Amino acid sequence: MILILFIFVCAFVTVMYYKIVNVNKNYWKKRNVVQVNYAAWHFLLGKCSLPEVYRNIYNAYPNENYVGMFFNSKPVLVLKNLEDIRAVLKDSHCFHSRGYYVNEKEDLIDNLLLMNDYHRWKLIRQRISPVFTIKKLKSMSRTIYQCSDSLIDYIKNYQCENNKSVYEKFNFVAIGSAIFGVDFVTKNALQSPFVNALCNPLPFFHRCLFSLKLIISIQFPTLLKILNIKIFDDYKNLILEVIQKVSKYRQETHGKRDDYIDMYMEIQNDESIQDATGYKVNIDQFVASQAFSFFVAGVETTANAVDYTLLELANNKHILQKVHKEIDVVFHKYKELNYNNVESLEYLEMVLSEAMRKYPPIGSMQRVATEDAILPSNLKVTKGVYVIIPIYALHMDTKYFEEPDKFDPERFSSENINKIKKYTYLPFSGGNRICVGAKYARLHMKIMLAVLLREYTLKGCMYRVTTFEPNLFTLSDSNVQYELIPREKRV
Repeated sequence: MILILFIFVCAFVTVMYYKIVNVNKNYWKKRNVVQVNYAAWHFLLGKCSLPEVYRNIYNAYPNENYVGMFFNSKPVLVLKNLEDIRAVLKDSHCFHSRGYYVNEKEDLIDNLLLMNDYHRWKLIRQRISPVFTIKKLKSMSRTIYQCSDSLIDYIKNYQCENNKSVYEKFNFVAIGSAIFGVDFVTKNALQSPFVNALCNPLPFFHRCLFSLKLIISIQFPTLLKILNIKIFDDYKNLILEVIQKVSKYRQETHGKRDDYIDMYMEIQNDESIQDATGYKVNIDQFVASQAFSFFVAGVETTANAVDYTLLELANNKHILQKVHKEIDVVFHKYKELNYNNVESLEYLEMVLSEAMRKYPPIGSMQRVATEDAILPSNLKVTKGVYVIIPIYALHMDTKYFEEPDKFDPERFSSENINKIKKYTYLPFSGGNRICVGAKYARLHMKIMLAVLLREYTLKGCMYRVTTFEPNLFTLSDSNVQYELIPREKRV
């Protein structure tokens, strides 16, 4: 049955693709916009990431404000002009939609913060933002640090072929504990059934099926609904079960941690919440969706950022020595980490910021015009057109960052940081829909790096990232190589 469905979908997609391509083949030329054909094929054939495609287009036309291309058959506009980028990111009227189409029956992703259009996004954002106040971040910092014992213990006792996979496991543990109150403060937390269930790679067939579902969701959203295809439904029960267990325990013990679970318990008596249009969201669905979004948005991206930061430190010993010195001073003075002394790690902050410039957690952002709009550069963008902010290309543009391939944390020193032009550095997106968990992510990564570099120094293998895996948004490289070596003397 699955094979028949697979063949039918492939045949349908092929026929529809050629019909639509012929309709749109001169879309941008008719609008006097430089048009690049077949640019996305390198990504579709698995040769590079989509952000790299956008960077190649960005670099190929240095004198243009924008370049037109197609993702399969959809017209896509790659922006270069900073005023246009500012307008798109700030516009809550014409460019509030990210353009993701999902099966409304799949409630796990239908209510994701990063997927929703404006009214539901605003409702969910208002509910989620109080989870990340300074007071709550201070509490979370203690939990993340307590969880870090499990990270060091795992590295010491298990042979790790891939450092990034270990960081991903730790991210599940730290996010689960700090934000959701799951009891992960144990030395073997990285080996828990919950973490293993979420981290285990999918079998080859399921990976292929998952990729096919994503392509259908982007290119043929109507087909997604007709066939009632659900992309992430397997994870729903697992996440919801954990959250309900924690909330039940809190109710029985009258415990309170001022975290996401407490927020859930406050609204649990309501059957639903609703946005300005009257759309109602079931409470349990809402809670499971946002929990899932924290894991989706936080696990791989922060693991990548930490991995790339350590790679650059391994290859730049003079920078590594300065980081070690700063960390040692803090641990000598305070013995353990908390929000305030993590904030005092100014040079580590510079190093992390530079790593996220060179390897941004999200390499590109997309918006779709929900109605016709005029950009500051005077181009009319028609309703339904996808607009791309090429973050990776901006971060590596010599106009904005001198010698962009050089790893130089001094770009983010107190003397230099204000020289960076607005909208040229977007590690956590920007504008109205900037990442709600950006402050948490920085705190989380700095604690990870400080704990790791307290215990270990780094030996470089002179590995250089030349291309990334064929992902839609993230810049991943599973072959990153450096060696963690125990420090002879640590504070």
